[in-house]
Amino acid sequence: MDISSETHRVIDEWHTRVVRVQNAHYDSGNLYERRFLQLGIPVIVLSALIGSAEVIVPIEAISKVLSQEVAKSISGVLSLLVAILAGLQTFLKLSQRAERHRMAGARYGDVRRSLETINITCEESMAAAKESLNKIKDKMDSLALESPEIPQAVLNKYRAIQED
Repeated sequence: MDISSETHRVIDEWHTRVVRVQNAHYDSGNLYERRFLQLGIPVIVLSALIGSAEVIVPIEAISKVLSQEVAKSISGVLSLLVAILAGLQTFLKLSQRAERHRMAGARYGDVRRSLETINITCEESMAAAKESLNKIKDKMDSLALESPEIPQAVLNKYRAIQED
């Protein structure tokens, strides 16, 4: 007995949905990785500049161009900026968010492959197909609960694709 057209429609619909969510999680991971780098690179560069400024350019040389108070103020502001950026980097946990989204994408990839396997292996048995679909439904429900929230910008991108 072939899989009914209704069951086949459900498989196709779930497959489309799972592919979108999988890609959205991978895109979210990339987004958070970029943000991590956008915060991290300035922290590294500014820390290195502040830490080595006295060695590279002695305060006497700077005081010829700027007053000592202005030089100290600039150094203080840059140090404060480094502290703020480093604090944001720690608080936002962007690298952990990126990794959680990549893991969610991989789990949705597993569900996608399971759906593709049903189309290939269960054509002869409606009961086996329905049993497999029930297991996949449970896994999709579980993933939806445990996966990190997809950022609004990424959601908007995939909603626009869905409308096309």
